[in-house]
Amino acid sequence: MVKILLFDQRYHLHVGYYDNSKDIEAICLKVLNEDIWCMFLDNDFYKLPLPGSDYPSLESFGLLIGIFNFTTKEMSYDIGAKLFEDFLKTENII
Repeated sequence: MVKILLFDQRYHLHVGYYDNSKDIEAICLKVLNEDIWCMFLDNDFYKLPLPGSDYPSLESFGLLIGIFNFTTKEMSYDIGAKLFEDFLKTENII
């Protein structure tokens, strides 16, 4: 069964990793009426080597690299940036 995700236009967050001569950003979008955030990476732009990884792609947003449940409507920049950094480490980008 395929679930269609609708995003809440009021909530989004840009996060990034800017250490060690890197400048990589992702966008987080909140799912409408749910405490779920999705993180997207525009790898058409960054062209990061993601060997063996099969991330779904959503037109206009990029690769869906994470889905996170929170009990609040808003994700802080610090939490989002840490989740993004963890993704980059897992994929051996940093």
